[in-house]
Amino acid sequence: MTPSVETGGGDSPSIIALAEQISSLCSQVSSYLTANSFPQPSFKADTGAVPQTPDYEALRAPLNDAVLDLLRLINGPKATLLDLCFSHYNLAAMQIALDRGFPHHVPVASATGSDAGKGATVAEIAQKAGMDQDRTGRILKLLATQRIFEEVVDDPNTECHDEGSRRFTHTASSALLARDVPFYAALHLQVDDNFRAASESAAQISLAPFASSATDCPFSKAYGSSMYQYIAQRPEKAERFAKAMVGWAEGELRQMHELHNGYPWESLEGGTVVDIGGGNGHISIGLARIFPTLNFIVQDISLPMLSAGKKNQVDGRDHDVYKHLSFQHYDFFQPQPVYDASVFLMRQVLHNYDDEESIKIIRAVIPAMECCAGPLLINDLIIPKTGTIPRYQEEQLRKIDINMMVLLGAKQRSRVEWVKLIKEADERLEVVRVVESVSGAPGLIEVRLRAQ
Repeated sequence: MTPSVETGGGDSPSIIALAEQISSLCSQVSSYLTANSFPQPSFKADTGAVPQTPDYEALRAPLNDAVLDLLRLINGPKATLLDLCFSHYNLAAMQIALDRGFPHHVPVASATGSDAGKGATVAEIAQKAGMDQDRTGRILKLLATQRIFEEVVDDPNTECHDEGSRRFTHTASSALLARDVPFYAALHLQVDDNFRAASESAAQISLAPFASSATDCPFSKAYGSSMYQYIAQRPEKAERFAKAMVGWAEGELRQMHELHNGYPWESLEGGTVVDIGGGNGHISIGLARIFPTLNFIVQDISLPMLSAGKKNQVDGRDHDVYKHLSFQHYDFFQPQPVYDASVFLMRQVLHNYDDEESIKIIRAVIPAMECCAGPLLINDLIIPKTGTIPRYQEEQLRKIDINMMVLLGAKQRSRVEWVKLIKEADERLEVVRVVESVSGAPGLIEVRLRAQ
């Protein structure tokens, strides 16, 4: 049983109480890993990922809360704030390391065996990265304090006078970057374009203190265009963005519980689901595997995304699943063209838009809803009330919210904000069901048009 965890408000916990809580939670984590045949976590390069299960998350989140609070108490407010406000230098080091390919310049152990354990010298990494040895070594040393790379020290009592001969090996984090192309792209995107945009946040608010939209946001301030326009005009950025989206999509497929279980899909036998803004169809494919009697129309404005979905369909992979899918080019700001759907689905669409634009998107579906009895399902993040989940989980959601503000002038919404937005789109729309996630995954909001 997980010990009670203070999630918000209340008296400040003592360092002894936090230490006891940490000890108890660590014991539970270790026991859970052993009982379920998962390896114990390690910083070694060959260490696998931690479990991504609800049971593990129920231990991990409060443990993060307790550990972080203990550090804040022991370090005091001044050191805690200094650490926060100096964290952009860690990001600067990551920006350079990812931009210059540091993770790929250190050998990674393979199944056939190699001398990867010896790592690579600063001189070797600098030569492959195409930059000077001095800054290469300094960046590696800072990252190593975060357990990203590790310096090989044969004798800690012997001073190394040749900086270029210093040797670094992989840790679990740097090895993950070397192996996982989509994850690498996702992080590179964050510390490159998005990091630069975030630094314009205060300046953008000074220019437009009461406006937040795709054209009034830090990204547009930094680059002079909306995020999607910026990417479309730069093929190398578009390629990286596509790879990053593959990584996010892989993560999405592990966060489908609310969508799969929050609506009675089995009652729609032979029905049609319209997946609005469905990209290459990965969400519809996940549903089609579980509910094989349903048919899906995947709609998107992006021709490359639709082409990727059609290519998979033609290639014959998962033929029994893809035969239930069709693809349609569609701008969701325009009236919905399908009038005989059983369900209209929007998964993580509206969080990309401010309230005004989101209302337009919802209103575009209403004429079609008037012609059929099917609901609109909004599968998106629902920010929980403060104090109802561990601070660690809330922080992750709040960071995603600010991410949307920076990039698109958009936002994540609470349950109250979702209901208000839907009512503003049309007073006849009623929220009849809300399934909230306890893990930070997208929730599910069922919206129906009230009969006149």
